[in-house]
Amino acid sequence: MLLKECINVYKAFQTISESQLPLKTGWNIAQNMSKLQPLVESFEEHRQTYIEQLRKKATVDSNGDPEIADEDAADFKKQVEALLNEDEKVRLKKVELIDDGTLSIAPTVLMAAMDFLTLKTDADKTS
Repeated sequence: MLLKECINVYKAFQTISESQLPLKTGWNIAQNMSKLQPLVESFEEHRQTYIEQLRKKATVDSNGDPEIADEDAADFKKQVEALLNEDEKVRLKKVELIDDGTLSIAPTVLMAAMDFLTLKTDADKTS
C-alpha cells in the first residue's frame, strides 16, 4: 500500500471511529489505526522538518509574507510526492460495518477505506 493510501485510510478510519460502533468493529478499526498511525506521524514529522528548513531559506515579500524560491518549492513538491508514493508493508484487517440505519458515513470516507470495509445489513446480523 502506498504511503498516501495509508494516510487516506487512516483519516477515513478516524472519521468512522467517531460513530457508535459494535465492539468488534471498533476494535478492528482501532487495531488498523494503530498500525497506520506511526507511518502517518512519521511522514508528518519529516514534512514539518522540511518545511522548517524552507522557512529558514525564505525571504520576505513587501507584505511581510514568506517567499520561497520556485526551485525550492518544486524540490519540496518532488520529495513529498516521492515519499507519498513509497510502498509500505502494512496488513490491515477487514472491518465489518453493520447497516442498521443509524450509521451515516460520507461517501468520500467510504471510498478511502473501501478495500478494508465490508457491509452487512441489519437483517443479516447475528447475535
